Order: sequence, then C-alpha cells, then structure tokens
Amino acid sequence: MKKRNNTVALIFAALAILCFQILYYQLTVILLQQFAARCQGWSNDCYLMIHHTIQFLLVFIPTLILHKKTNLDFGYHINGLKKGIIWVLVGLAYELVMSIVSGIIFGFGINTYEADTYIFQLFFSGFGEEILYRAIPLVLLPFAYGSEPTLRIGSKIKLPIDVMIAALFFSIAHISFQFGQPGISYSELQLVSAFGAGIIFGMIFKKSHSVWLCMIAHGVYNILAITF
Repeated sequence: MKKRNNTVALIFAALAILCFQILYYQLTVILLQQFAARCQGWSNDCYLMIHHTIQFLLVFIPTLILHKKTNLDFGYHINGLKKGIIWVLVGLAYELVMSIVSGIIFGFGINTYEADTYIFQLFFSGFGEEILYRAIPLVLLPFAYGSEPTLRIGSKIKLPIDVMIAALFFSIAHISFQFGQPGISYSELQLVSAFGAGIIFGMIFKKSHSVWLCMIAHGVYNILAITF
C-alpha cells in the first residue's frame, strides 16, 4: 500500500510541476511583452536575456528561501564536480552527434550570429530554465515519492524516473504556444534533442548536486547547437 501511495504522490507531483511550468512560462512571456512595449528598439536576443533573467529571479528567490527554511536542496552549491564534468562531456558529445544527424537531414554548415546571440545562449539560456526544469522537479519528485524513484531493468540497470520525467517536461517546453493565440509550432528533431539533453542535464544535477554546473553545460550545449 505504501508503494502505491508513493506512486500516486509522484504522479500528482509531476502533474502539478508540469502545470506550474506551463503557467509560469506563460506569465514570463506576458511580463516580457509588457517590458518590450515600454522599451522598444532592442534586439531579439536582448529581449530574451531579459526574459530569462525574469525566469531566473522568479524561481531562484522562492527556491532559495525554501532551501533556507527546509532541507530541500536545489543545488546552489557543488559536491561532485568530477562526476558532473564527466556528464558535461557526455552532453557535448551528444550535441555533436545531434549536429551530425541534423546535418545529414538538413545539410551541413556553420552558422554565424551577432555577438548578443552568443552572449544570450552562453550566459542566459540556461539561467532560469535549469532551476525550472531541472532543480525543481529533481528535488520535489523524490520528495513526493519518499525516495529516489527508479525503474529496474534486469539486475544491473536502474533508470532514474525523476530524470526521465524532467527531461520529458523539458522537451514539452520546446513546443511554442501562447494562451489566447491560435496555433502551436515545434520541430520533431528539436523535441528529441531536448529530451536527450534533458536526461544528460538531469544526470549532471544528480552527480554534481549543482544547478550552476547544469547552467554552464546548458549554455555551452546551446552554443554548439546554434553554431553547427
């Protein structure tokens, strides 16, 4: 009975986190639109920097307070740098493979952008997203379950269910839509790539216990993604 209750709690926690992520993102989009209406003439990447900074502040401050008041650890430190770096390297190798796959499908080439694009991707792209899509689910899902939720395959393989759920939500976040406006847009390749990247970023968080390292890996990953 206890295991069933834990599973039910995990499902409800996952659905609550997904709803929060969707509503939270829509709120930050509205805030960005209000800001853009008052501060016109900036580049798109400058607006994205503002957007992701808003994302960061709206989740960093509450989770930091929650961390101070409880034993919930959202990764605002680092305990396993070496293991984390190994998974960062795995992530870079994965992105190179995805670049090759993309090149085979769409053609090979090297893209060039303005400096603000590289600044945004490297320093801002994972700023708030890694707290929203990594730290929050990978802390709250095990808390709801009562332990680390895993799925055993055979006697040796254990799949971290919370990492898989967080990666799925990260992939869903790459479907573009806005409340009150018709239509959605997405790329199947990007959804697959985001899911794989979400698993790797999740393992970086698990192994290093640091959301900061996830942010760094996210930025470097995106630089490779837009360049190749």
